[in-house]
Amino acid sequence: MTKFGSNIKKLRESRGLSLSDVEEKLGITKGLISRYENNLVDLSLSVAAKFAKFYSVSLDHLAGLK
Repeated sequence: MTKFGSNIKKLRESRGLSLSDVEEKLGITKGLISRYENNLVDLSLSVAAKFAKFYSVSLDHLAGLK
């Protein structure tokens, strides 16, 4: 799932959001979000779905399939 990390980072940055902004909205710590974004930890499907909903994109988009 390495595409997920770089894609959620691109989405966050393109929207001008900080790690703190995402932490506040999703209830996931900044440290864990950073590890996801840097592909140090794989996202579970449920966490990937949270990010997809938050950014209003499909899971396919997050995975780099679209």
